[in-house]
Amino acid sequence: MSLMNKKLDAEAVLATLAKIRKSLPKRAGAEAPPVPREEASMRVDAIDEEDFEALAVADALSSLADEVGAIAREAQERLFEKSLDIYYAAEELAKQPEHADMIEQVEAMRKAYEKSYGTPIPSKEETLRRREIQCAPSWNATEPTKSS
Repeated sequence: MSLMNKKLDAEAVLATLAKIRKSLPKRAGAEAPPVPREEASMRVDAIDEEDFEALAVADALSSLADEVGAIAREAQERLFEKSLDIYYAAEELAKQPEHADMIEQVEAMRKAYEKSYGTPIPSKEETLRRREIQCAPSWNATEPTKSS
């Protein structure tokens, strides 16, 4: 039997995908409901069981790919933030005479950033302000006020 004629074992594939999803690192904010995708609203009228299973597997694969992509983006963001911290520490060290050899490294880091992002590296103060804004708690209208 060729691969083209082999029946899809949707149950086994979905079970494997569930195991893979369970093994992924936990994400911050993972409690949030998943973003609805276009595929979720597909019409399912006039399809047979085999097509339904194939669509379910395709949807699960797409969902897993979205999750892996989100994990990769979060890891990239953490790495970016740590890289900025390293740059700021190197910049401070380069100002000290005993670490004058760091000047070349700081310049190389600055050039690499500008080449990648097309803008100068933000100052440490700008980065700290951005981080404060990103981490600020959102206001919840249902929280009791002092007057209640």
